[in-house]
Amino acid sequence: MWLLLLLMVGVFAIDPCPGDTRGDRHCNHDSTHRVCAFIGGSETSFWTFTRQRSWCGTVGHYGIPYGHLPRCPPEKPTWCICKWALARWIEGQGCHSVKIDCNATDICNLKQSYVDYSVTLEEAHHCVEEKCPQQWHSC
Repeated sequence: MWLLLLLMVGVFAIDPCPGDTRGDRHCNHDSTHRVCAFIGGSETSFWTFTRQRSWCGTVGHYGIPYGHLPRCPPEKPTWCICKWALARWIEGQGCHSVKIDCNATDICNLKQSYVDYSVTLEEAHHCVEEKCPQQWHSC
């Protein structure tokens, strides 16, 4: 019973990531996409440091209710990114200009993770603790 209650609290404890168009927009449905980050703006260095092509503004066709909408559009430039991608971005750009939505990021999951797809998360931990101290220390 307690395990079920804890799982339910985990699902609803974080806000939706507004620009994500998958499912209910929460960054807690798999083991890696746990960080709601501002990657849809033209000034972002996310794509450079993660070596990915931008999918923002395209449609992912994820189904209802949001799957028909453009991903991380300029008016809602956020997306649930991988923990490894956050770490690579921080390693390349530094913490100061990396923007995450603290209330829509699964901070506790990130805090309990040390490696994601062979990428060490230590620098990401330090950065997120600095940017989201209330959420970090509540875990």
